[in-house]
Amino acid sequence: MTGTTDRNQKLPAEAGSDAAYPLFYRRPVVLRFEEHGKKAIAPQSDYRFAAKTNAVPVSVAEFSSAVSHYPVVFAEGELAPVVVLGLKQGENHFLEADGNWRRETYVPAYLRRYPFILAQTPGQDSRALAVDAESERFVELADSDPDRRIFNADGAPSPITGQILAFCEAYHQQHLHSVEFVNALKEADLLVARHANMRFPDRSRYQLGGFRIVDPDRYRKLPAETLQVWHEKGWLDAIALHLASQKNWNLLMKLDRDRTEAA
Repeated sequence: MTGTTDRNQKLPAEAGSDAAYPLFYRRPVVLRFEEHGKKAIAPQSDYRFAAKTNAVPVSVAEFSSAVSHYPVVFAEGELAPVVVLGLKQGENHFLEADGNWRRETYVPAYLRRYPFILAQTPGQDSRALAVDAESERFVELADSDPDRRIFNADGAPSPITGQILAFCEAYHQQHLHSVEFVNALKEADLLVARHANMRFPDRSRYQLGGFRIVDPDRYRKLPAETLQVWHEKGWLDAIALHLASQKNWNLLMKLDRDRTEAA
């Protein structure tokens, strides 16, 4: 895009909140031996499924890993924490041409979890492992390494499925902790709307909005008793990492410039 016309863009609302399914998932189905006994999961080969998104969710537990690579902000909607991957909608600067993630860059757990996800059992306080049936990694057992089968011959989950289930359960628990953290930020009225103003080498200008950050002034005015509780929960560290990550907007600008020059 050339010219000097301002373009206002927003980060997507919390992943999947405006769609029938979460971000990236096209047809999630609960895994059942009767239906999927001859299915397997192919190894993770690339992340091309994330090519057209400029933000993905992260949990509070990931802030310490994400702070070196991405701006961590809170997307509008449910105010879920996300990492920003690109300055424009549909733009991901961390996906390489061969489908690999950018070398020596943290890969968010949300991406590593795909195509699996936990599904809530209707009317029960239990969850079942589901998979995106449209994923290229969900393959026939005959076309895959037998060790990557989803179910054993007796119908029990295979070892690799057990590992996947444990990962998804851990992700779910981290998500619940993140929801508690965000709710505390909202109750304390610390989150304020922000936008990123950018001017590119072709003289085009963009304004990326649709996100919030912690207001440092409001944060410093929190009462001592609140700070003590948040310290015990590890939330003060999370806020410090979130604020420190804002320096990475400059990194995104550099990645955008490098890609433009290469093109």
